[in-house]
Amino acid sequence: MHPKTSKHKWTDRLAIFKLNLSPKASVALSRATLLLIIAVPVVIFLLPIDFFDHGKPMCLSRIMFDMECYGCGLTRACKHLMHLDFESAFYYNMGSFIVLPLVGLLWIKWGIQEYKFLVKAAKNPSADNNPA
Repeated sequence: MHPKTSKHKWTDRLAIFKLNLSPKASVALSRATLLLIIAVPVVIFLLPIDFFDHGKPMCLSRIMFDMECYGCGLTRACKHLMHLDFESAFYYNMGSFIVLPLVGLLWIKWGIQEYKFLVKAAKNPSADNNPA
């Protein structure tokens, strides 16, 4: 199957991209990705709880039509939910109680996938040199 077909998941496309890189570049990309996977949630958690509560809306629906969409308030709600402020999270967007755990699970799965790739590359560095 060709890599550009729509049947591939984005993680499969990333894996195909890594296969086209040199082994060192592929490992470096995985290390950088794993670092971001770990750092982004930590940084978001360390931000003040009301960091996203003020300022202009970024939603195109609110900017162009002055109407809230189903995603409006989701960032603020997830931030409050991360700090266990359930009442504010419910106020901003009820969907955060579904979205945050699902995104968290996908984020963890992605991190595990990158970690396994690094472990495999560390155990068998010569296998990365042979595409067969």
